Amino acid sequence: MEFLRKQGVAYQEVDVTKNPLAAQEMVRRTGQMGVPVITDSQEAIVGFDLPRLQRMAARHSRPGLGLRVKDAEDGPGAYVGSVRPDSPAARAGIEVGDVVDELSGAPVRNAADLEQIAAARHPGQPTSITLRRGTERRTLILPG
Repeated sequence: MEFLRKQGVAYQEVDVTKNPLAAQEMVRRTGQMGVPVITDSQEAIVGFDLPRLQRMAARHSRPGLGLRVKDAEDGPGAYVGSVRPDSPAARAGIEVGDVVDELSGAPVRNAADLEQIAAARHPGQPTSITLRRGTERRTLILPG
């Protein structure tokens, strides 16, 4: 779901046409078949009910860095493909094309490392990020 992805919520999409147990669970929880159903441990939302989806997303989203990254092609690190405006990364001055080498003092070998280290970050607490920009190496402070 594009909405959940934009909110930074991890989710699992299940095709109930290929998973009979998931189909039975959907019908048991909602009484519905054939319409979009989004569930978490607290509720089931049938259809696209934006206010309820927003509340559910808020329960599951974690403030992120505001970066889209992929594995760097020229060695270790995470290549920055985009920076979300008004995000911690944008406020720190990170730019498209930068390669992240460290976050909070921990080495970043690839995009998965960056995601794992960022997930352990304490919201509201500033931290350092070290990156390569061209031939320069820079350390910036990510705001909390």
